[in-house]
Amino acid sequence: MPQRLKQEMREGLLAAAAAVFAEQGFERAKLADVAQRAGTSPSNIYKYFTDKEALFHEIVTPALAGQLLRLLRARIRELRSVGNWLEADAGGSVRARALLAFWIEQRLVVLTLLRGAEGTRYAHVRGLMIREMVRLASLYLTDTQGAAALSPLMRFMLERTFTRTVDTIADTLAVYDDPPSIGAAIDLFWRYQLAGLQSLMAPNGHGPEDQSSE
Repeated sequence: MPQRLKQEMREGLLAAAAAVFAEQGFERAKLADVAQRAGTSPSNIYKYFTDKEALFHEIVTPALAGQLLRLLRARIRELRSVGNWLEADAGGSVRARALLAFWIEQRLVVLTLLRGAEGTRYAHVRGLMIREMVRLASLYLTDTQGAAALSPLMRFMLERTFTRTVDTIADTLAVYDDPPSIGAAIDLFWRYQLAGLQSLMAPNGHGPEDQSSE
């Protein structure tokens, strides 16, 4: 087979596998499903990849998982310095735009990391994202309202809120695959979420900048 055709077949297998892993998750995905989507036979996959795990790791890499977490941390940290959280959507925040752009560009990888990585070395990423959002929100609360603000009930609500956040992001990326629709859906979600978080964690209506100036 000419080299160009081999490269096209390899790229086709990767594209098919990325879609299958995002839809079914690593544990449920079968190489037969990948082959069918790629329009080839399962035996042909082994000419390019040793097994399903090797194929998965060609798609989901440490660099992409790390970038997702770095962008998320930068986005959450930003809320500690923004006076009005309602303005911290993609239209008003560089960090929000960067995170949204990554979700769009790496839609299938992010979707896999959020709900399809069980059975792989990345199974912890979903939980780590939730814990990191809870940690940074907790720091904001204790910094602005004191340690008493982080009650067991508040921590429970933060955990449930950010678990729903991850689920909503995953649902959005699963239902929509074009950038305008993803952007519009996330914008609606952020408008709802940011208003709720500001009400929950800054009940007097002041952001961190307002509180520090009092």
